[in-house]
Amino acid sequence: MLSLQVIPFAWLALAIVLEVLANLLLKYSDGLRKRWVAAASISCVLAAFTALAQAVKDIPLSMAYAIWGGFGILATVAMGWALFGQRLAGRGWLGLLLLLGGMGLLKLA
Repeated sequence: MLSLQVIPFAWLALAIVLEVLANLLLKYSDGLRKRWVAAASISCVLAAFTALAQAVKDIPLSMAYAIWGGFGILATVAMGWALFGQRLAGRGWLGLLLLLGGMGLLKLA
């Protein structure tokens, strides 16, 4: 059986995966023109918030939201690169480094 301390982070990981999936589906929805894809994207957002709500029962809100948002951005950037060939400029990479640094500082607080 999973430790009770692992379960909130499993919810948080699920929230991150669902957020990234929602973002990808949003891209594939062609500006919400493909209604079924758009509906799936919106469903993933709702499910992501539901999972995040479960995570914040046991993880401080500020930490959970920062991890969710930060890793969601990192994974979305990675998927944008892998699936769509999207690249970041130098300032974009600096922003990602600052994001990672901020997440680390929150963990230490």
